[in-house]
Order: sequence, then C-alpha cells, then structure tokens
Amino acid sequence: MALNHKSLNINIQSKKLLQYATLISAIILFSCNSKQAALLWKYSTEGKIYAHPIIDGEMIYIGSMDSMFYAIDKESGELIWSFRTNAPIQSTACAYEKAVYIKSGNSAYALNKKNGAVIWSHIDPSMQQTGKMDPWDFHSGSAAIYESLVYFGFQNGRLLGFNIENGNIENEIVYGDTVAIKSGLLINAAILYFGGWNGKVYAYNLEKDTLEWTYKTYEEQTYPTFGQVNTQLVIANDLLYFGSRNPEMQVIDIHTGKKAWSYIEPDGGWISGEALVEDKILYIGGSDNHEMFAFDAFTGNKGWTFEFLNNNFSKPLIVKDYLLFTTGDAYNVYGKGIGRGYLYAVNKEDGSIHQFDQIGGNMYSNILLDNGIIYLGNEDGIIYALNLDHFLKDSLSPFEKGYNAVENIELSPNPFSDSLAISFRLNREIELGVQIKNIADEPFKELSREHRVPGEYTLHWDGKDREGNSVEEGYYFVEIIAGLYVHKLLLQRQ
Repeated sequence: MALNHKSLNINIQSKKLLQYATLISAIILFSCNSKQAALLWKYSTEGKIYAHPIIDGEMIYIGSMDSMFYAIDKESGELIWSFRTNAPIQSTACAYEKAVYIKSGNSAYALNKKNGAVIWSHIDPSMQQTGKMDPWDFHSGSAAIYESLVYFGFQNGRLLGFNIENGNIENEIVYGDTVAIKSGLLINAAILYFGGWNGKVYAYNLEKDTLEWTYKTYEEQTYPTFGQVNTQLVIANDLLYFGSRNPEMQVIDIHTGKKAWSYIEPDGGWISGEALVEDKILYIGGSDNHEMFAFDAFTGNKGWTFEFLNNNFSKPLIVKDYLLFTTGDAYNVYGKGIGRGYLYAVNKEDGSIHQFDQIGGNMYSNILLDNGIIYLGNEDGIIYALNLDHFLKDSLSPFEKGYNAVENIELSPNPFSDSLAISFRLNREIELGVQIKNIADEPFKELSREHRVPGEYTLHWDGKDREGNSVEEGYYFVEIIAGLYVHKLLLQRQ
C-alpha cells in the first residue's frame, strides 16, 4: 500500500495511542447507551420496509415487502393484528372512519381498523407489475377519498373509484395513458391530481369527468429511469409540489397546469424526496446530489442546502426549530445487504447540522411524530420507536460521531485500469477505515484502518483483492469510514 500523507506525525507515542483507544471505547459505549436510551421499542417484520407508515388513534399502520400489513400499538410496539395480501406492499395506507384502505400490487383492500377483518377487497389475479418497477422504485402512493368513493391508482395503469362501503367499482378514470400510477393521489376542490411512471402529472375533474390538464416533466427521456413521479403531491397556495426522478424541481399552477417556477440542480441527481411546505418554505431532498433544499415556496429562490450521506426518498419533518429527515444508500440495491440508514436533524433556518445517528439499514420511509416519539420504517424490516428528546440531546455531538471528518474525496482516475488514487482531507483525529467493496456490497480489500491525525491523504489501490488476485472489469465501491459516518463512492475498473 502506497501512502502519501503531507502532515502525518509518524512518531505518535504509545501512551497517546492508548489514551485515544480509551477515548474511542468511551465514545462507542456512550453511543450505544444513547441509542438504547432513545430506543423505546422495535417491531420486526419479515421483509424490507419501503411504505410510509401512518398513525390513526392508538395504532400505527404499515405494510412490508413480506406482503403483510401490520397494525401495531404505538405505545408498546405490540402487534394488534396483521393481514396477508397477495403482493409486496410499497404503498401508504389511508385510514377513514372504521376502515383502513391499502393497496398491494394491483389489488385493493378495506380492512377493519380494530381487528383487520376484510370489509371488502378487489383482487387482481394477473399479478402484472406487482413488485418494484426497478431497483429504485421504493414507493407506491396512497389512496384518496372523495365523497362516497375511495380512489386507487395501480401499477397496471388503472385508476379506479370504489364504493367505500361495499367495494363496488363506481368510477374508472380514463386519463389518456395506460401507465403505472405510483404517486400518492391528491384530491382538492373535486380535482384529482396524480403522477405517472411516464413522467407526467395529471389533473382530472371528478365532477365533470374530464381531464383538465396534463403536464410532462421533461422534453426528452435521457435514460429509461428518468422522470418518473412516485411521490406524494402537495398543494400550497394554488401551487403543486412533488419530487421526481429529475434534476429539475418543477412547481405547477394547479389551475392552468403550467410551470410556475423550477430549479435545476447543476450537478445533476434526482430531486426525489417528498415535498414539505411550511411557513412559505419548501423543503425537499434529493438522491445523487445528496442535498436537502430549502426554497421560497412561491418564488423558487433557494435559501440553503445541506449535504448528507446517501440518498433521500422520503418527506422531512419539522420539529420545533429542526428539520428531521432520513437517508439510505440507493446503490445498496445491487447487493443483499440492508445498507446504512441515517436520521438527521438540521436547523430549519440555516440548514446547519444539529444531530445525526445511524439507525439500522437504509431508511426510505417518512418519519412519524406523536407525543414526543418518532417512528421509522427501515430496510432491515424493523419499525423503530425512538424518544425524540434523547435523539436531539444526545451527549455525543455530530462531530464526535464522525460528521464532516472527511472532505474533498477524489478518485483518480475513474474509470481506472491499473492504479487508483484515493485522495481526501481529514479534519480531525479519528479512527479511519478505507476499504474496497464489490457491486454486491461485500468487502474484499482493506486499504487502511488506523488512527489518523488531520491532514491531506492519498491512498492507492492496485486493483487486487486481499489474496493478490486482480479483480475483473466492472463496478466497485470505495468506502471511507469515520466513526458512524461512512462515505461510499462508485468506482469503475476497465
């Protein structure tokens, strides 16, 4: 291993190393104790959780990719009832009066909120497009209720209105396309708004039974996964907000279907999170741009951005002076692991870091808050209930946990052939690890794991595994680990 360190003091005394090891052990112990104090309960399902949970009364309702729908007591974490559907569940439930309405693939169910008994069901036997459309298709939107009908948009392109009481189909909306409907449905003043897998947004008048307008979010689909809308649409002051697979944030006038304003991320990357509009500010996160944005909701002027680890596909939450949100590693889909999920709290006024923690695997579901408790769904299949104050007032600061310890990471060249240079700046003393992983997220070569002091570093990888064998051409990951903060970069060998 070649090492170029511009300011490394190689004569670190053994005593200093022992003191540092003791400090690291204390930090790990405090971190574990802090997590244990914050954790109130957890409930394990048999599948990954992508669906957004909801709270209704004393219950949390959430679906899992194990095809099960769960009703859990929010105080104790005890399972009250569960119901098996015919397909993995990515969608958010809709609770109304005595029933909770759920979607599973192309089937819909009305279940008794108290005991999970089936009130009615619409089962699609074809199983057409009942799972994820592609590796980054984490969510499918909720139903919406208008008068006596509950509307569902399905992956087979059908948009149906069911009688709330008996499940009879009383309205089938023809919107001009037959495309998977993945966004959450939104009804405002008898207009139904929804987004499609084709990158279009639709406004349908339920009273007149006519399509009011269609808005296409791109002129040209530059690659197959570009443009799709699979987030919940939000209205504020006659403007429609949503995230999509697009580096352009687009806001639409709900009356005309015309673009009111937009923001184009110069470095690319989907602005893929769920939109939150509060106090005239739009908060929304992105994927490969790794940023949470704060915009003036009505002019589009950008207030601040916060750079985070991994990718955001969920809705932020305002708590007191803080904006909370989750992230997950969207490139982990190539492997069998669950990745790393991060929970962040930033100051809502300026986007500065207040606290963060790693909790289980990737987190793509929305955060729920009720009576000082936050609830999270996780790709590790677990639903977590955490004490909010313990998280916000953790005795370890974000910087002690590794936040912002490593900056200016560069891989050169990328793609590479024989030798790769991994350069970065270390801002403070910390235990640092650098390893290479394959596309399945399995580590096979450790380049470094040692205590390091601040400075500029360059490590080199010769393209060989731990046994000295040259690896094949293809994609790999470089992982730089500083405390709880893990930077993961995509690399190509050619």
